[in-house]
Formats: sequence, structure tokens, C-alpha cells
Amino acid sequence: MVVDMSSLIADPHYYEQWDTIDPGVRYFPPQLPDGWTRRHDGAWTHWGPPGLVLPDQGWKVHVSSSLRNARSVLAVVSLACAELGVPFKHLAGERTFLVAHDKHAARPQSGKFCTLYPPTEECARLLMGRLSADLAGIDGPFVLTDRRFGDSTCVSYRYGAFRGRSRVDADGNHVPTMTGPDGRVADDERGPSFRLPHGMSDPFREDTPARAAGPVTLHGYTFDSVLRHSNAGGAYRFRTGDGATVFVKEARAHNGYTADGVDAKTRLAEEYLVLREVHARAPGVCPRPVELFHHWEHSYLVSEFIPGVSLYRWMVTNNPAVLDHADAAAYAGYHERCLALLDQLDAHLRALHDLGFVFVDLSPTNVLVDDEDRVRLVDFEAVQPTDRVRRYLGTPGYLHPDPPAVAGHDPAELDRYGLSALALLLVFPLHEVAERHPAALDHLHADLVETAPVEPRLWRWATRCHERAGDTRLPTPAAVRADPIAALRDLAERTADAIEEAARPDHPARVYPTIPLGHRTNTRALAAGTAGVLHALHRAGRAADPAIVRRLRDESLASAGSTAPGLLHGSAGIAGVLAELGEGDAAEKLLDGAAAHRLNHTSGTLGGGAAGTALGLLAHHRRTGEQRWLDLASGLLERVPDGDGLTARLGPSTRSGLVGGRAGVALALYHLHRATGDDRPFARGMRLLGEELAYAVPLPGGGVGFRAARNDRRVYPYLFAGSAGYAWVLSRFLAHRPGAEFDVPVDVDLSATEVLSRCLDACTARFTVFPGLFPGLAGLVTTLADAGRRLDRPELVDAALTSARGLFRYAVPHGGGAGWLGEPGQRISTDLWSGGAGVLVALRLLLDALRTPPAPRRGDTGAPTPGERSDRHGGSPVPAS
Repeated sequence: MVVDMSSLIADPHYYEQWDTIDPGVRYFPPQLPDGWTRRHDGAWTHWGPPGLVLPDQGWKVHVSSSLRNARSVLAVVSLACAELGVPFKHLAGERTFLVAHDKHAARPQSGKFCTLYPPTEECARLLMGRLSADLAGIDGPFVLTDRRFGDSTCVSYRYGAFRGRSRVDADGNHVPTMTGPDGRVADDERGPSFRLPHGMSDPFREDTPARAAGPVTLHGYTFDSVLRHSNAGGAYRFRTGDGATVFVKEARAHNGYTADGVDAKTRLAEEYLVLREVHARAPGVCPRPVELFHHWEHSYLVSEFIPGVSLYRWMVTNNPAVLDHADAAAYAGYHERCLALLDQLDAHLRALHDLGFVFVDLSPTNVLVDDEDRVRLVDFEAVQPTDRVRRYLGTPGYLHPDPPAVAGHDPAELDRYGLSALALLLVFPLHEVAERHPAALDHLHADLVETAPVEPRLWRWATRCHERAGDTRLPTPAAVRADPIAALRDLAERTADAIEEAARPDHPARVYPTIPLGHRTNTRALAAGTAGVLHALHRAGRAADPAIVRRLRDESLASAGSTAPGLLHGSAGIAGVLAELGEGDAAEKLLDGAAAHRLNHTSGTLGGGAAGTALGLLAHHRRTGEQRWLDLASGLLERVPDGDGLTARLGPSTRSGLVGGRAGVALALYHLHRATGDDRPFARGMRLLGEELAYAVPLPGGGVGFRAARNDRRVYPYLFAGSAGYAWVLSRFLAHRPGAEFDVPVDVDLSATEVLSRCLDACTARFTVFPGLFPGLAGLVTTLADAGRRLDRPELVDAALTSARGLFRYAVPHGGGAGWLGEPGQRISTDLWSGGAGVLVALRLLLDALRTPPAPRRGDTGAPTPGERSDRHGGSPVPAS
């Protein structure tokens, strides 16, 4: 349920970076000396004196402000900077100010309005002293990354990089860096707390008050735990003096703004008054308010602690469609419980309406369910009088698409829409798709009733807000079932059409619409960039636009030094696609750079580390026959350690899975064995697959899922980390050598063949939140179809075909074709990881499996796989190819 809200602001159709929005009414310093330069950069406007050369790092000064006094604060800051010759930047305009200080904004950015770059420590001290005097009595939000200067409430500082230096990590993320006091390069950590580089002291603070020992107390309450954080403030569990548990909600000063310019403290005070009135008139409709108090600069609302889990968690825990393999009786019992919950919620809302209020933000996290299936509404922040609804806080998919129009006609319809959306959640969450293409609900219903009937009243409740009549842009469920192969072939063509139509070769940040992952890492790589899309189009028989190929080539070569080396997030994967498309020289330059990249010595993963680099090298060896690529791959994999050494190279969370765990390393070792004939990589790969079973968890239906990381409680069947990714690798080992076994003790008391069977059983799950290749249904389809051909098990291909019909419930008419909502599910994306390109790859592999005889078990010459030769596709290294 975590959504990157910042990527939803700039465009209604695609994920875009928030700082590309129109800044609104711009801020301008009233006067700066002649010769000062101005530069606009996304959300920021930069100013600087002529000829100044700043050091690489130093003491940054931040000046914060409220929305109301931003212009006046900027005037004071610019005057001081002009007189002292200090360059600075500020948020460009009122809209960017509101977005940067929004409730859902990134907390490391929290509170920052102006950033100043004094060139020396002495200049920083002089500048902060002056500003703290000039802005005395002016309040601003606390900057979470900083320490305040003296007694000022709007001037703060931190030590960090001035210039944009960074390193790339194995997931493709760019991590800011600086040089520590010992001369070593260190990360410039920008978390929501003040930190100094190791070995550095704070010259602006004479002493640091010691933190009191013992429990943390606040206004007579004793801290228990953090429930959640946001830019507006936290939510906590505290205990009273007599041990009772209470809920405490924090509102930070001059922060957490909504679009109407109201800050979190104002809304919290309004929420407290609403709770008082509602509770006095109808106890039980809302949590009982205890008190509102102020501590330091923040406000705190104390209320009754409501036990229970969120409605979303309740659904995930109980829904047979999510649990899979449940019978009709389980569905009937679940639907009966759902209706009981909805009836209770309806009664609560009617009582609230009778009091003259509407809830507005009726989302899965604002409804709690206890052990007795009793529901309560919580978080009354958006509740407003029926005759004065002016603020539309809500969750995507649960808030009416046009709340002002509804509020002007019938405000209670906002809650009826939200209640219908909660009913759809309980049936199965398909909200964003249904808003764009209501006919998708017919496919959902058809898929569900193949297992068990859907209670009619529950279905009516879930679909009352979505008119589906007459929408024929995509096939009906009946048409899909009449000829599923033809329907899926048509879906593949429509997907390719939509991808090609969405291309923007002159877009400044990307060619194809991508997901937040792509914007966070790079928009060229296989996972979420141009290379992955071009690969999918190539597999579908579509010709690549030469201009797009040239842009991919030129940008990849220019940025090779700042790109991870591996397969999905890095240069090795890009190189494979360029080689497919005839750019062999560029591919070899990228592969040489990838092979020499330092990340291969610290990361062993397929995504961005040594395993992925080796797969790219092995694929190019098969493509060219040149021994040096095989030698480079062999050397990389020999240097990947085993045991605790490997664990340290799987990231700080000790991940599992194809992309980030031992399964990815095992895949590279399998292909090294196939290239060399050496049995040692094969044995080592089987050993790693045995070790990976430490993450395995039995599923209710008899399958096996996997935790994605050591301390992750979630269990997945997916390709990126889960049953599908594990089966993708193990099926290759067992198809090549059917009697192979794990040569280490494993916690699962099963043979390798039985483990594979249990993993493939988990892949037959037909209901997933996302449709995409790595985190969704397309990956399960791909693994079943590939294993069916590879192991000569046609029933697996049949199961893949059955599951693939479910892709129609996610397809969205887009332009002249079919689009797909990429992870986290709010916008169209064409990426390979979770969007249209990944679905296209899955459909093509399935269609090939349906018309091609199975491969010999020992020859292993079926559908092209990482590092395997394909006459049509140049031995692409893409894992799902």
C-alpha cells in the first residue's frame, strides 16, 4: 500500500519526477547585485556571484519558512547572501513550496526552502549569525536533516557535499558522496536526522546535551512505539500513567501542507474539535479524544487507542483469492464476513452523516478490524461538515475522481464511493485499472467465478461506481475464453502498439514511460529503461527506431562510469540489447567497462553486481565465440565468495531471489557450466540453491514461497524474489541433469525435484496485485510456460495459458493499443520490470511455447534464456527471455 506520491503529481497518465511541475507563481529575490547569475533547475532556482569557485563540500545553511512568510524570508536571505557573496538556491515557486512541504513529501527534504553555500567555516558562522538576528522571531519548520543555529527557529546547518558527486550502488541508485576527515570517500547520508561525517565535530555548538536515561516521556505519557512517520508528523503508541495505551498523533509546525495551503497543525486542531463534537453526540462513531497539547513547536492529539489491523491487512490475511487454492466454501465464508464488515461501516458512515459530517478519506488504512471482525473508523483528519467540504484529502483509487463536483451536489456520495472502493478491495484490489477501464471488472468477475461464486450483493457493492456497458475496446471475457490464444496474440500486438506510440525520443529524462524505480536509478537499463523496452519490441518482431537506438548507445557510453555493471540495473544488460540491435562495438565497450567495475567486488547479485555482469559476458561469448568474454565471466564468478562472504555481497538486508539473492548467482554459474563443461560451477550453483531454501515458506495450498530478505515477513511467489525466480533457475539445472540434488543440508525435507514442483505449484496462483513480469502475474506465466517446455510438461504450459487470461483484467486501453499500470500501480508504464514491455515478453514466450514442440531434456535448447544462443534474438541475456 506504500505509494510514491511524489511521482503522481506532474502527469495524470505517467510517472514523472515531481520537480518537473510548473512551479506556479515564482519567487524572485527583490534585488541582487549586477552580474549575479540565475539558473532554473527543476524545483529550484539557483543564484551565484560571478567567478566564485566553491569547494566540493562544506557547511550547508538552510533557511526554512512558512508558506505565508516565504517571500519576506527570501528577501532577507538574498540580501545577506549578496553582501557576503554567498551563492544560494530556493524553491522556485508557491506550487513547488507546497509540494515539497506536502504531507507525503520526502522527509529528508522536509522544511528546506533556501539552501546557502558559504565557502568557509568562518563565512558560515558569520552568515548564520547575521540571519538568526535578521530573522529573529520568524518561525519555520524544523529541517530534519539539520541542527538549528543557536536559538533560531528557521536557520539550521549540516555538513555535506556542495557539488553533485555520487557513487552508484548495485541496485542502480546514485548515492551522494563526500570526502571524510581521513581523506576517504564516504556517503553523504541524508536521512531525517542530523549526522556528521565520522571523526568530525560540530564547530557551531559548544556542547551537546546528554540524552536522559530511561523511558521517553511527553506531557505525562510514556513512549511505547512508532506506528508511522510522515512529513506532517508521526503517529505513535504511548502509555498513560496507569499503563493504558493511547494513540498520539503529531503535527509538525509549518509543514504537511495540503493544496489549499493549510498546514498540519491547523488540520490537527480541526480534527480534535471534530472528534470532540462527534464523540459527544454519538460515542463509538469515532475514537474518543483525550486532549490536544503543544510541546516545543509541535502539536499532539491524544485519543483512544483502537485495537485491530488495517482493512488492507485483514483482506490480505483472509481473502481466498490472495491465499490461493481455497475452495468454494472458503470463498462463501469470506464473502459473508466482508458483507458484515461493510454493513458495519455503512452504519458508522450513516451515523456520521446524520451528525452533519462526511468522512471523505475512506481508505483501507483508515478502517481497523479487530479479532471479532468489528470495524472502527480512525484518522478523522479529512472529516468536514457536510455543508462546508473544501478539502479533498484521499487515497488514489478510493477518492472520487471529481470530488469538487460530487461535494457540490451530494457530499455523502464521497463516502458512498469510498465504501464501494473498500468493497472492491475486499473482493480484489483493482481500483486504478477500474477507474481507467471499468470493463476490466468483468474479467475479474469471470476469473473469480471459475473458482467460486461471488456473493451478488458484495459484487454490486464493489462495482456500483463503475459503468461498464458498451466498452468494446478490448475483448470480453467470453471472447477470451472462446479463443484464448487468438485473444492473447491480439493483446500482445496491442501492447506493442501502445509501447511504440508512447515513445518520446526527445523527452529530457526518458524515452519510454517508466516507473519510480527508473527515475530513481536510470532510464536506460533493462529493468526500467529504454533497453528493456527495445528488447521486448525486438522479441515481438517490431523494428527499433534508429534514433532511439542511437540515444541509448550514446547516453550509455557517456554515463558508463556512473552506471552499475550488472544485468538489470546496469551496463551488461544494456550491452546485450545493443548487440541484438547491431551496435556490437558499443556493446563491447560497455562490457569491458562493466567487467572492470568495482561493484563486481562488493556485490554478487544479478541485478547490478557480478552475477549479472557475468551473464552479460557469457551471452556475448556465445554471440561472438571470442574466448576473452568467457575468461572475464569465469574470473568474475570465481571471485564471488561463498558462505558469509557471499551473504555480505547480497546487500545490507541479506536478500534472496533471482535479482538480489543466491538464485541469481546460481543462474550465472549454470551458464558458466554450459559454456565450459566444468562441473564445479554446476555443483556450486546447486549448493547455492540449497542454501536459498532457508528463505522458503510453505504456502496454504501446498506450494512454496520465499521471503525476500532475512527480516522480511512477506512471502512471495514472484520472479524478482520468490517461487517463480527460484523455479526459473532450478528448472534449468534439473532439465540439464534430472537427478541433481542439493549437496548441503536444507531445512525443507524435499528432494530438488519436489522443491521445483512445489515452487511451480505456487506459480499457478491466478490473482496478483500487479500484472508485471518481475513483481506480478506475467512472471508466473513466464516461468510456467518456460518450465513446461524445458521439462516436457505440457500441463504447465496449459496452466500458463489459463493464468495468462487473467492479464486482461489489468489491461487498459491506451492510445491505439493496450497499456499497463507499472509498479506501484497508479500510472501507465512501458518498462520491463512491471509495465508493458514485461507483459509483452511474457506473452511472446507463452505463444512460442504453445506452438513449438518441447525441447529435449538434456539438450536444453529451447526458448532463449540468459546466455543461451537464439538464432532470432542474438542470445539475449534478459532473464525472462
